Amino acid sequence: MRLKFAFFAADSKHEDKGVRQLRFQELRDTGGAVLVQGLHPAIAVVAANAGARAGAVAALVDAGGCKVVRAGDLDEELALASRAAAEEHEARLSEKRDQVAGAERALAEAADAAVKAVHEAARGASDLARFEDLADRLASAEEGYEAAVRAEAEAARSLAASLSELDHVLDQRRSASASLDQARSSRDNRGVPEAVVQQAVNVQAALASAEAAKNQAVEQADEYYQGARAAAREALAALQEAHSSLSQSLVSTGSPDPGWGPGIPLPGLVANHRDQLAARLSAAGSAETSAKGAEAAARSRLESQQQELAALESAGVPELDPLEVALQWADAQEVAREDAVVADDAFRGFGPEGVAALVTTFSERGCQVIYLTEDPSVLSWAIGLPSQAGAATTVGTSRSHRFALISS
Repeated sequence: MRLKFAFFAADSKHEDKGVRQLRFQELRDTGGAVLVQGLHPAIAVVAANAGARAGAVAALVDAGGCKVVRAGDLDEELALASRAAAEEHEARLSEKRDQVAGAERALAEAADAAVKAVHEAARGASDLARFEDLADRLASAEEGYEAAVRAEAEAARSLAASLSELDHVLDQRRSASASLDQARSSRDNRGVPEAVVQQAVNVQAALASAEAAKNQAVEQADEYYQGARAAAREALAALQEAHSSLSQSLVSTGSPDPGWGPGIPLPGLVANHRDQLAARLSAAGSAETSAKGAEAAARSRLESQQQELAALESAGVPELDPLEVALQWADAQEVAREDAVVADDAFRGFGPEGVAALVTTFSERGCQVIYLTEDPSVLSWAIGLPSQAGAATTVGTSRSHRFALISS
């Protein structure tokens, strides 16, 4: 029994993408009996049992100009998609683990920077507090030294005044002594009355008493002066010690040379350096705040990355929608508009709605779709299609085990 195939001429139906080509119209046996008639140029759903479907597909393959879609093609595509999804999931896990590791490194660096910033701020506060304490000590020592110098000067002036008064009394004694000696000499010569001599003696006695009082005053003034002088020396030593402590503190804290020059610095220079330390402390405080903020942000990013990683690991490989995979596969197939797509119930695994979606996807490419099935739901769907979209038909009974597609 010979098989012959005929090709139907192009349909006159025009679509947006151009003229739809009708590849196959009828299926006849060798005796001329029509087994399938009126295949729709767009979607032709043919009701046929397994044997009839196998023969029809074989006949279509022999005729050429068609793409046969088998269930195994979709199974393979689903397997590929599953492997790709698993590989993509593993790649995402690997990328997320790298991001977590990077976030951990960033947090460690931020934490280290925060520790250093805290240390610098604490050091700045300590340096400022120590400088202020030593500066106050220097100012107090300087005030004490100035007071001691003034006290020494006052004591010196008091001693000088007492000595001057003592010298004046001594001068008076010398004058009184000379007058008394003269009076005695004149008395011996009977020229000076006794009363005059006695008066000179009384003056001598009064001056002697005054001299003794002045000597005592000088001794007291000298004692005060010596005490004030010792206090001034002690105040100077305290001032020098305070200055030395302040200078050594600047060296130990690594502060830059304030440029005070030799000797005790003026209060304005000390205050200026204090302002510089305060400014450095303020900058260190700002750096500490910024570093702690960066650490908190890095910690938040790490927690977020860890949560995302845990969510990925918990979710596992995402479940694929088999129909979505099949539709993407169908949309990617290369089918010429003048060819036909033939499927022997290849889409049955997707249910009636899936079959409708896949058949429609191929049909939208502008080619003829011949779908062979026994599924009443699919046949019902095809029967309900608009006349311009598709139709259902049935393979007739034949004793032949082979089929021939006849074209006009």
